Amino acid sequence: MIVLSLINPSRPEFEDAVHKILKHPEYKGLKLGVQDYIQMIKEYIATGLMNILKKIFSNIATAGSISETLSTIFIIIGLLAIITIVILIVVKFSKTFESKSRIKEILGEKIDDRTTPNSLRLKAEGFAKVEDYRQAIRFDFIALLLLMHEKNLLYLDETKTNEEIYNYLKKNNFSQLVLFKCLINDFNASWYGHKVWNSELYLIWKNNIGLIWNEVIHH
Repeated sequence: MIVLSLINPSRPEFEDAVHKILKHPEYKGLKLGVQDYIQMIKEYIATGLMNILKKIFSNIATAGSISETLSTIFIIIGLLAIITIVILIVVKFSKTFESKSRIKEILGEKIDDRTTPNSLRLKAEGFAKVEDYRQAIRFDFIALLLLMHEKNLLYLDETKTNEEIYNYLKKNNFSQLVLFKCLINDFNASWYGHKVWNSELYLIWKNNIGLIWNEVIHH
Protein backbone atom coordinates (compact mmCIF):
# COMPACT_ATOMS: atom_id res chain seq x y z
CA MET A 1 0.00 0.00 0.00
CA ILE A 2 2.87 2.24 0.80
CA VAL A 3 4.41 1.57 -2.64
CA LEU A 4 1.11 2.24 -4.39
CA SER A 5 0.76 5.46 -2.42
CA LEU A 6 4.12 6.64 -3.73
CA ILE A 7 3.29 5.64 -7.28
CA ASN A 8 -0.22 7.02 -7.22
CA PRO A 9 -0.08 10.07 -4.86
CA SER A 10 -3.17 11.97 -3.89
CA ARG A 11 -4.03 15.23 -5.74
CA PRO A 12 -3.02 17.47 -2.83
CA GLU A 13 0.31 15.68 -2.56
CA PHE A 14 0.86 16.02 -6.33
CA GLU A 15 0.07 19.74 -6.41
CA ASP A 16 2.28 20.34 -3.38
CA ALA A 17 5.18 18.56 -5.05
CA VAL A 18 4.70 20.51 -8.31
CA HIS A 19 4.53 23.77 -6.39
CA LYS A 20 7.84 23.00 -4.66
CA ILE A 21 9.46 22.23 -8.03
CA LEU A 22 8.21 25.48 -9.61
CA LYS A 23 9.84 27.46 -6.80
CA HIS A 24 13.26 26.54 -8.17
CA PRO A 25 14.83 29.41 -10.31
CA GLU A 26 15.34 27.22 -13.39
CA TYR A 27 11.59 26.62 -13.59
CA LYS A 28 10.54 30.24 -13.08
CA GLY A 29 9.25 30.55 -16.67
CA LEU A 30 6.80 27.72 -16.10
CA LYS A 31 4.88 29.79 -13.55
CA LEU A 32 3.92 32.44 -16.16
CA GLY A 33 0.40 32.37 -17.46
CA VAL A 34 -1.02 33.33 -20.83
CA GLN A 35 -1.62 36.92 -19.70
CA ASP A 36 1.95 37.14 -18.54
CA TYR A 37 3.25 36.01 -21.90
CA ILE A 38 0.99 38.48 -23.69
CA GLN A 39 2.26 41.28 -21.47
CA MET A 40 5.85 40.28 -22.21
CA ILE A 41 5.16 40.33 -25.95
CA LYS A 42 3.50 43.76 -25.67
CA GLU A 43 6.45 45.14 -23.73
CA TYR A 44 8.87 43.66 -26.25
CA ILE A 45 6.97 45.16 -29.16
CA ALA A 46 6.65 48.54 -27.39
CA THR A 47 10.36 48.58 -26.63
CA GLY A 48 11.18 47.72 -30.23
CA LEU A 49 8.88 50.42 -31.55
CA MET A 50 10.38 53.00 -29.20
CA ASN A 51 13.86 52.10 -30.36
CA ILE A 52 12.80 52.39 -34.00
CA LEU A 53 11.10 55.78 -33.39
CA LYS A 54 14.14 57.09 -31.54
CA LYS A 55 16.32 56.06 -34.44
CA ILE A 56 13.97 57.66 -36.96
CA PHE A 57 13.68 60.94 -35.08
CA SER A 58 17.39 60.97 -34.50
CA ASN A 59 17.93 60.64 -38.26
CA ILE A 60 15.31 63.34 -38.88
CA ALA A 61 17.06 65.71 -36.52
CA THR A 62 20.37 64.95 -38.16
CA ALA A 63 18.82 65.29 -41.59
CA GLY A 64 17.23 68.58 -40.56
CA SER A 65 20.55 69.88 -39.33
CA ILE A 66 22.24 68.76 -42.53
CA SER A 67 19.41 70.19 -44.60
CA GLU A 68 19.68 73.53 -42.82
CA THR A 69 23.44 73.58 -43.31
CA LEU A 70 23.09 72.70 -46.98
CA SER A 71 20.43 75.38 -47.42
CA THR A 72 22.74 77.96 -45.87
CA ILE A 73 25.58 76.85 -48.13
CA PHE A 74 23.37 77.02 -51.22
CA ILE A 75 22.12 80.47 -50.22
CA ILE A 76 25.69 81.71 -49.81
CA ILE A 77 26.70 80.17 -53.14
CA GLY A 78 23.65 81.76 -54.78
CA LEU A 79 24.45 85.19 -53.32
CA LEU A 80 28.07 84.93 -54.39
CA ALA A 81 26.95 83.92 -57.88
CA ILE A 82 24.56 86.88 -58.06
CA ILE A 83 27.22 89.29 -56.79
CA THR A 84 29.71 87.91 -59.31
CA ILE A 85 27.21 88.32 -62.15
CA VAL A 86 26.39 91.88 -61.05
CA ILE A 87 30.09 92.77 -60.85
CA LEU A 88 30.71 91.32 -64.30
CA ILE A 89 27.77 93.25 -65.72
CA VAL A 90 28.89 96.49 -64.06
CA VAL A 91 32.46 96.03 -65.28
CA LYS A 92 31.27 95.23 -68.78
CA PHE A 93 28.93 98.20 -68.97
CA SER A 94 31.49 100.52 -67.40
CA LYS A 95 34.03 99.48 -69.99
CA THR A 96 31.46 99.87 -72.74
CA PHE A 97 30.43 103.27 -71.42
CA GLU A 98 34.03 104.33 -71.02
CA SER A 99 34.85 103.29 -74.58
CA LYS A 100 31.77 105.13 -75.85
CA SER A 101 32.39 108.25 -73.76
CA ARG A 102 36.02 108.57 -74.79
CA ILE A 103 36.25 110.77 -77.85
CA LYS A 104 39.21 110.29 -80.13
CA GLU A 105 38.73 113.37 -82.26
CA ILE A 106 36.75 116.64 -82.26
CA LEU A 107 36.74 118.82 -85.37
CA GLY A 108 39.93 117.22 -86.58
CA GLU A 109 41.74 117.59 -83.23
CA LYS A 110 43.06 114.34 -81.71
CA ILE A 111 41.82 113.72 -78.19
CA ASP A 112 43.82 111.44 -75.91
CA ASP A 113 43.75 110.59 -72.21
CA ARG A 114 45.72 113.73 -71.35
CA THR A 115 43.38 116.07 -73.22
CA THR A 116 41.00 118.07 -71.03
CA PRO A 117 38.72 121.04 -71.68
CA ASN A 118 41.09 123.23 -69.68
CA SER A 119 44.16 122.06 -71.58
CA LEU A 120 42.38 122.96 -74.82
CA ARG A 121 41.51 126.41 -73.49
CA LEU A 122 45.14 126.95 -72.58
CA LYS A 123 46.05 126.21 -76.19
CA ALA A 124 43.41 128.73 -77.30
CA GLU A 125 44.93 131.37 -75.03
CA GLY A 126 48.36 130.65 -76.46
CA PHE A 127 47.12 131.23 -80.02
CA ALA A 128 45.24 134.38 -78.96
CA LYS A 129 48.44 135.85 -77.52
CA VAL A 130 50.09 135.63 -80.92
CA GLU A 131 46.88 136.93 -82.54
CA ASP A 132 46.10 133.67 -84.31
CA TYR A 133 42.40 134.08 -83.59
CA ARG A 134 41.35 131.46 -86.08
CA GLN A 135 43.14 128.71 -84.12
CA ALA A 136 42.16 130.32 -80.81
CA ILE A 137 38.46 130.16 -81.73
CA ARG A 138 38.86 126.60 -82.92
CA PHE A 139 40.41 125.38 -79.66
CA ASP A 140 37.91 127.35 -77.58
CA PHE A 141 35.04 125.68 -79.39
CA ILE A 142 36.60 122.20 -79.16
CA ALA A 143 37.16 122.73 -75.42
CA LEU A 144 33.51 123.67 -74.96
CA LEU A 145 32.26 120.64 -76.89
CA LEU A 146 34.47 118.30 -74.86
CA LEU A 147 33.23 119.87 -71.62
CA MET A 148 29.62 119.44 -72.70
CA HIS A 149 30.36 115.84 -73.58
CA GLU A 150 31.93 115.15 -70.18
CA LYS A 151 28.95 116.75 -68.44
CA ASN A 152 26.62 114.47 -70.45
CA LEU A 153 24.89 117.38 -72.13
CA LEU A 154 25.59 115.75 -75.46
CA TYR A 155 27.37 112.76 -76.92
CA LEU A 156 30.03 113.47 -79.48
CA ASP A 157 31.23 111.11 -82.13
CA GLU A 158 33.46 111.63 -85.09
CA THR A 159 30.58 111.96 -87.58
CA LYS A 160 28.41 114.48 -85.68
CA THR A 161 28.32 117.94 -87.28
CA ASN A 162 27.73 121.30 -85.59
CA GLU A 163 24.20 121.36 -86.97
CA GLU A 164 23.50 117.92 -85.52
CA ILE A 165 24.90 119.06 -82.18
CA TYR A 166 22.62 122.09 -82.26
CA ASN A 167 19.56 119.95 -83.03
CA TYR A 168 20.46 117.57 -80.22
CA LEU A 169 20.70 120.43 -77.71
CA LYS A 170 17.46 121.91 -79.03
CA LYS A 171 15.72 118.59 -78.56
CA ASN A 172 16.95 118.49 -74.95
CA ASN A 173 15.93 122.09 -74.22
CA PHE A 174 19.39 123.49 -73.60
CA SER A 175 18.93 126.85 -71.84
CA GLN A 176 21.64 128.71 -73.79
CA LEU A 177 20.61 127.41 -77.19
CA VAL A 178 20.43 130.84 -78.89
CA LEU A 179 23.88 131.84 -77.70
CA PHE A 180 25.27 128.44 -78.68
CA LYS A 181 23.86 128.95 -82.17
CA CYS A 182 25.80 132.24 -82.36
CA LEU A 183 28.99 130.39 -81.39
CA ILE A 184 28.40 127.84 -84.13
CA ASN A 185 27.95 130.62 -86.69
CA ASP A 186 31.09 132.43 -85.49
CA PHE A 187 33.12 129.24 -85.55
CA ASN A 188 31.93 128.34 -89.06
CA ALA A 189 32.70 131.88 -90.29
CA SER A 190 36.18 131.79 -88.75
CA TRP A 191 37.29 128.22 -89.44
CA TYR A 192 35.52 127.35 -92.67
CA GLY A 193 34.92 130.88 -94.02
CA HIS A 194 38.37 132.23 -93.01
CA LYS A 195 36.82 135.39 -91.62
CA VAL A 196 39.46 137.73 -90.24
CA TRP A 197 39.09 138.40 -86.55
CA ASN A 198 40.67 141.10 -84.41
CA SER A 199 41.12 141.42 -80.69
CA GLU A 200 37.78 143.19 -80.18
CA LEU A 201 35.79 140.53 -82.04
CA TYR A 202 37.69 137.80 -80.24
CA LEU A 203 36.85 139.42 -76.88
CA ILE A 204 33.15 139.21 -77.75
CA TRP A 205 33.68 135.55 -78.65
CA LYS A 206 35.44 134.92 -75.35
CA ASN A 207 32.61 136.51 -73.37
CA ASN A 208 29.96 134.47 -75.17
CA ILE A 209 31.80 131.19 -74.79
CA GLY A 210 32.46 132.03 -71.12
CA LEU A 211 28.73 132.35 -70.47
CA ILE A 212 28.00 128.93 -71.92
CA TRP A 213 31.06 127.44 -70.20
CA ASN A 214 29.76 128.55 -66.79
CA GLU A 215 26.29 127.25 -67.65
CA VAL A 216 27.74 123.83 -68.47
CA ILE A 217 29.94 123.78 -65.36
CA HIS A 218 26.91 124.39 -63.12
CA HIS A 219 24.66 121.99 -65.04
